[in-house]
Amino acid sequence: MFFLRREEFERRLRALRDQVDAAMVSPELRGWNSSRPPVKPLGRHLLSVSELASRYCPTMRDVYLRRIARISPPPSFKMFRGLVYHFIINQLTTRSKRYIFERGKIPGPELFKLLLIDEPVAVESAVRDASTKVQVDEDEVRSLTLLASRLYRYLALQVASGVDLTQSKFPHVDVDSLVNESIPAVSEMKVDGSLVGLSRELSVDIYTPYNTVIDIKTGDIRSFHRYVGAGYALAIESDKGVEVDFGVTIYISVQPSAPAPEVKADYYLIGDELRREFLELRDEAQLLIEKGKDPGMPVKCPEFCPYYTVCNR
Repeated sequence: MFFLRREEFERRLRALRDQVDAAMVSPELRGWNSSRPPVKPLGRHLLSVSELASRYCPTMRDVYLRRIARISPPPSFKMFRGLVYHFIINQLTTRSKRYIFERGKIPGPELFKLLLIDEPVAVESAVRDASTKVQVDEDEVRSLTLLASRLYRYLALQVASGVDLTQSKFPHVDVDSLVNESIPAVSEMKVDGSLVGLSRELSVDIYTPYNTVIDIKTGDIRSFHRYVGAGYALAIESDKGVEVDFGVTIYISVQPSAPAPEVKADYYLIGDELRREFLELRDEAQLLIEKGKDPGMPVKCPEFCPYYTVCNR
């Protein structure tokens, strides 16, 4: 759990569990009830969690533009940054686990050195991979390369520290338990969401053994980001048959002048209200695609919408 202090993470989840005990999630709103309303999809089109949860546009014209008009949002530095940071996080998780399995009960400082050796390749790969998807200018590439390096080193230090803390607390821990205790998360977990009207190959940013989904954001805080957790919870429940009651949105900001990346976390219960709202968004989007009619622009377009320049040119 190298983004969050484990003690804080577990304390916040205990508080959320009290809410679950007070108001259990309705059985009909679990993802495994995909054959019955309201979880059963109204349409046949499979949608990604992000295109439903990213409610920048009140009229869902963004869904129409993407799915019917086949217009992609213009490339932006924010898109590029998000791809790079997600790649870095996945690389750190994978490389750290691999080194522990290969070398056994490795001391934290030694793991940190190994990860630092990998830094240039990992950052270059992240930037190169993002560049194939989003085109930005060379100055932005150079700027983000420096920020990605700072993020990589910060995360490497957190992982190494977590490994030492685990081995200090459990001197006789075996390798498998060392990995699970130090890095208890699955990065980019694949989920088939087709039973609930979502994509067949969803990628959950981070899934923890606490039955909690974690979504990584690299931009501003938005209220609709919690819909991501609801969508993934329904998909995981339908595909894996396990309850998912909690979500965490982690906001990462890396600034050149700051001594370390800033990490904020929003913990929330994936309860009935959030589930119903997500399912309503899914149904509305599926019906919009079925009709194929432009819903028009909202009264006021938020300037932070990815399609703002498309609709206002």
